[in-house]
Amino acid sequence: MIKNILPNGVTVLFKETEGEGIIAGTIFIKGGSFEDSEGKKGLTNLTVKMLIKGSKNFSSYEISKVFEDSGGYISTSVGEEFSTIEFAMRTKDLKEGLKILKDIIFNPVFPEDKLKIEKRNVIAQIKAKKEEGFSYGFDELRKQIYKGTPYQYSPLGKITDIRKITREDLKKRWDQLMNGSRWVVSFVGDMPYTEIESEVKEVFGRINKGVEYQYPVYSHYITGERCKTLKREGAQTTILVAYNAPQATDRFYFSMKVLNGIAGSGFTSRLFQELREKRGLAYAVGSFFPTRVNMGRLIAYIGTAPEKTEESLKGIREVFNSIGEGVTDEELKTAKEKIIGNFLLEHQTRAKQSWYLGWFETIGLGYEMDQKYPEYISKVTRSDIVETWKRYIPEGNVCVIVRP
Repeated sequence: MIKNILPNGVTVLFKETEGEGIIAGTIFIKGGSFEDSEGKKGLTNLTVKMLIKGSKNFSSYEISKVFEDSGGYISTSVGEEFSTIEFAMRTKDLKEGLKILKDIIFNPVFPEDKLKIEKRNVIAQIKAKKEEGFSYGFDELRKQIYKGTPYQYSPLGKITDIRKITREDLKKRWDQLMNGSRWVVSFVGDMPYTEIESEVKEVFGRINKGVEYQYPVYSHYITGERCKTLKREGAQTTILVAYNAPQATDRFYFSMKVLNGIAGSGFTSRLFQELREKRGLAYAVGSFFPTRVNMGRLIAYIGTAPEKTEESLKGIREVFNSIGEGVTDEELKTAKEKIIGNFLLEHQTRAKQSWYLGWFETIGLGYEMDQKYPEYISKVTRSDIVETWKRYIPEGNVCVIVRP
């Protein structure tokens, strides 16, 4: 592994592999949709999507063609806390790929005709969420669990804001993101770094140095129990229940990953065994613990028949309360094996290896965590689970019910 911090603050990570001459890269830019100001919700998403829709010297077709002709791809995405540009291709074509990336980064055009199309696409995506119980409920849950913070909005934004966003807004937002200390560039591929070091520095070394970027701190703590009910057409009720949870750099982060595994990950989890197998309440049931720099949350969900709504909600809360009484050695072992196994399986592609290295660096755990993560998970004890439960679960929870 090579880590190289350029004079302008850009962090370059490079891992050399052996194989069939493939390289993958992920560019992380700190600062996602939580930086969208009032009246401009959805701006970062549109800005980053539009990067590959045309630059000064390459059309959107030419941008895609260089990567696809090389058996690879280029794509972008935006989350609440960071934005990404991801790509893969053959090593022999990487210099051509870097030329394209350079033009995208320094000469984006944000063409007006493509912007109109992209705005229509995003608005259609937002509307489509209302057709699906989970997505509709999750958007409402955001408003409840991140109340008063920018996290309460989906990265897709608000329809009324998207309609008003202009090409000038995109240019200004891209200028904000062009700060070297925000950028983490991660490569994993079948070549030595020395072969492309000068080209990498030529592309990424030209980004403005700017003021050193620090993630802003947001907090909103869940206390007590409260619920909100939404109505929509359909035959099924969807219930989402959110609890407080640690953020990425907190010492309870790893034990909460295991607690979530015990509670709601897969067929062996308590939620599945208790609510689906024993009580026959669930079409689908589980929980997830997304990693966040700010305001971690543990979220359980169930799809059930409308007449079983109250029993299902009560069941979720009972399962989470039961963890405070302790977990078995078998539950602990199974959850750890599943987490570590999934983590290692995901690393089978260079693209995912590149993503994880850059992601750990971006969220403040350091790229070294990519090696250490299985070890940290395996060290979690039964008493760690109970201590983590005591710290987060009894404080309260928020639920959203979407019912016919």
